[in-house]
Amino acid sequence: MKKFKYALLFLSTFLTLTVFAQSTRKIVKDFDGDLKKDTIRIDGDRKALVLRLSTQKYKIVISKPIDYLNFGNTLVATRNGFEFWNNYDRSGFISVFLYSKTAKKMQLVQMRRTDDVLGRDHPNEGLFESSINLLTNKYVGVIKREVKGKTLTTLINSEITYPKTYLETFGDAINFDYQEQCIAKYEKFNSKK
Repeated sequence: MKKFKYALLFLSTFLTLTVFAQSTRKIVKDFDGDLKKDTIRIDGDRKALVLRLSTQKYKIVISKPIDYLNFGNTLVATRNGFEFWNNYDRSGFISVFLYSKTAKKMQLVQMRRTDDVLGRDHPNEGLFESSINLLTNKYVGVIKREVKGKTLTTLINSEITYPKTYLETFGDAINFDYQEQCIAKYEKFNSKK
């Protein structure tokens, strides 16, 4: 029952953000709490995120390269930060950033991913979703299976540790590393059946 509650919470949060979020390639809002507007934008020419914070005197901060910057990329404003969505054909990543008052930088605090590769490789498994809280290292993988016409949801609860990542050290390499770790956790889980 507890696992089902986590799956419902994850799904409802994802759907709420999808339905109500206003997305764009540029967000102007106060991220650092000084009541002055800051800016984050996707720079398609540089294939990077570009940030200007008022507390940093609007110095340009550029992420590492986002080599696979796809057409399905967007920024979504959140209450205290922003999300960077980078979607591919049938999968994608959401990277969540919040302002760290101690580091005085935008910090990557969560990653989420959706992947339907399982549906192509395993006919009864249609979707794999996962999320990791980078502040607590808590990982949740959600596997959805079709069994006798019903969708069953299974959770993989684990931990994954990453070093603190700030906007200037963020690139899509961390997303693809996260994907590899998700696949390894899925395969380990399936081997125990």
